[in-house]
Amino acid sequence: MPRLALFVIAVALATGACKKDAPVPPGDIAARLALPTLAGAAFDPSTLDGKPTVVMFWRPTCPHCLEELPDVARACKDKGANAVAVMVVGSKEAAERALTGAGWEGAALVDDGALRKGLDIKAVPYTLVLRPDGTAARAFVGRQSYGTITAAIASAR
Repeated sequence: MPRLALFVIAVALATGACKKDAPVPPGDIAARLALPTLAGAAFDPSTLDGKPTVVMFWRPTCPHCLEELPDVARACKDKGANAVAVMVVGSKEAAERALTGAGWEGAALVDDGALRKGLDIKAVPYTLVLRPDGTAARAFVGRQSYGTITAAIASAR
């Protein structure tokens, strides 16, 4: 393979996991999280009221998602924020394994595609940090670090 092609591939792989601020979607995002949980029950978004919330859109076969999940779980626990994982594609079994491995203690929801389309999410991981009133303070595309997530939670208070 020519060196230029290898360089282009390396850059594409590296930038795929970079922190990228994204436009913040308008409105009460928390209210739109009335989705089924992995267990099949309906999720009540009002349980998120009063605290910042990190909402991570992900899929179990995404390596960047699997790297970010434990950082989101730990950041939310350390900063007293709600954690919500929204699986956009994948099996319940794979999701449960990934969330257990990440130490996930927050809500685990399943999107049928309507929320993802409504928020114009084109790639995962896609992470939203919500204010206590449910509106989005920050939006990121790509793998986020623990430090980026904790800073975003602090700025959303």
